[in-house]
Amino acid sequence: MEADLSGFNIDAPRWDQRTFLGRVKHFLNITDPRTVFVSERELDWAKVMVEKSRMGVVPPGTQVEQLLYAKKLYDSAFHPDTGEKMNVIGRMSFQLPGGMIITGFMLQFYRTMPAVIFWQWVNQSFNALVNYTNRNAASPTSVRQMALSYFTATTTAVATAVGMNML
Repeated sequence: MEADLSGFNIDAPRWDQRTFLGRVKHFLNITDPRTVFVSERELDWAKVMVEKSRMGVVPPGTQVEQLLYAKKLYDSAFHPDTGEKMNVIGRMSFQLPGGMIITGFMLQFYRTMPAVIFWQWVNQSFNALVNYTNRNAASPTSVRQMALSYFTATTTAVATAVGMNML
């Protein structure tokens, strides 16, 4: 039996966004680290499915679960403003594994000042990449402004870590 998708709105929230639990479920869905390992081909399929659903042209035999999965992949890998595929390391779904790896190295290599400086720089650079990748593309930012923000953030992080290590 084929599902009736005539009233299905792919852009409607899956969970009630007026409740805390609904917002948590939404955030967990789009930041699911497993989506990092999905193939480029499957991500492209998801984009096509979401775009077709928005136009109301869903392939026959498509199930609601398939559309929800496509939307999950689409939201995790494509920028909401530009529709472009985001780099893997900058995706919110990579934040958990990427942050854990970097934190592990920061905890392991804290004994020497060069290691502290290096790992603070790596951590802040990772954060800057995630912020850049998920930026509001509707509000353009100059290269100068981005460079200044990056320099300020990394310098502050390194200076704070070095200062704390000297205590």
